[in-house]
Amino acid sequence: MSFTAKFSLAILLVSSLLQAQESTSQTNEPITVKDNSGLSKEEITQRAKEIDKEKKRLKIKDVVESIDENGTVDITKLTKERVFSPEPKEGYDWIKTKYGDWLIGRIRSLYEKELEFDSKEFGIYTFKLKDIVEMKSYAPLQVNIDNVAIFKGVIRYKNGEITIISGDHTYKFHKNMIISITSGEESEWRRWAGDFSLNVNFRKGNNEQEDIALKGDLERRTPKRRFAMEYLGRYTKAAGITTANDSRFNIKYDIFYTKKIYFTPIIAEYYANEFQNIKHQYTVGLGVGYTVFDDGKITWEVAAGPGYLHTRYVQSEKEKAYEDSISFEAYTKYEYKFNKHNTLKTNYQLTLTQKDSGLYKHHAEITLENDIVKDRIFINTSFIWDYIHKPQPTGEKIPFKSDYQLLVGGGLRF
Repeated sequence: MSFTAKFSLAILLVSSLLQAQESTSQTNEPITVKDNSGLSKEEITQRAKEIDKEKKRLKIKDVVESIDENGTVDITKLTKERVFSPEPKEGYDWIKTKYGDWLIGRIRSLYEKELEFDSKEFGIYTFKLKDIVEMKSYAPLQVNIDNVAIFKGVIRYKNGEITIISGDHTYKFHKNMIISITSGEESEWRRWAGDFSLNVNFRKGNNEQEDIALKGDLERRTPKRRFAMEYLGRYTKAAGITTANDSRFNIKYDIFYTKKIYFTPIIAEYYANEFQNIKHQYTVGLGVGYTVFDDGKITWEVAAGPGYLHTRYVQSEKEKAYEDSISFEAYTKYEYKFNKHNTLKTNYQLTLTQKDSGLYKHHAEITLENDIVKDRIFINTSFIWDYIHKPQPTGEKIPFKSDYQLLVGGGLRF
């Protein structure tokens, strides 16, 4: 290197030192450190240990470049890696997927190992719990822990373990102990969910026929209770003559004792089908239920209990046009999720009663749902089979034991 070059380099170094000294002399305050990482003290310590293990060292020039005009060092600029997890703010929660993506939004609920998350950018979306690595809530949530209690607090979820921060107390549990997570806010709307579908078929010409079917489900859930209503109504008219007209309305109220066992103090059903010679039929009972299997992909529940059955017939050969009897009620629901968009649902309801009330009857549904818009708009195909072993005669005519129907339509979910 020539003498001129060496002299120029020396002048540049001296000038830099003088500028740095002048900048420092303009303020009497020491250099401060600003932390925008959103990490707790424990997380910062842990990250420092990880960096130390990786034998990464900061260079003086990195520190100098991170100093702003006020003499503040921003530690988030000292690493080029995105190692900091965001903290909830402004009323929003954060979740991290197994692919490393952080999403901001609101945690709506978690049931049956499925998390419903209202993303600020993508809208409402459902994730399997196994696909979630971390969760951080801003507002308190209600967490139902199996065989322990219902806790209300801010949650932190990581590595399959949930931490509930409630005031000065902190509780930690494994993810398998989580029965449900619901909003801690007293918002009634957040506790309700449901769907309805409409099936319509009109034929004109040589064969005139109208087929209309309406199906709806409405459910209210809290960490310990579940209230469900279901409706199915069908109407068919061919060549100006009504050939089908029936309605079924069910109510069920469950109280969960554990993650798998629940008590049902109220089971009620209203059913009417004039072509089965049933003007009105009421069933009231109670029972005990058990979740046989639930892994997020397959859900299977069974329930049973005693009941009371009242049936009023359209026509009857006896003096009285109604029958009352004790009954035994059994229910089972099975759901299998092929993927994010296709689900198979089955529902079977069995009633054993006295001979004059039909002896044995059942209602069976098999439905294949296909989501067009995830968790919002769907099309479905349903096969329905209603059966009465001893139908009540109407004069000389005995109704068929079985009624079959195939429904194809679409609906909305909320």
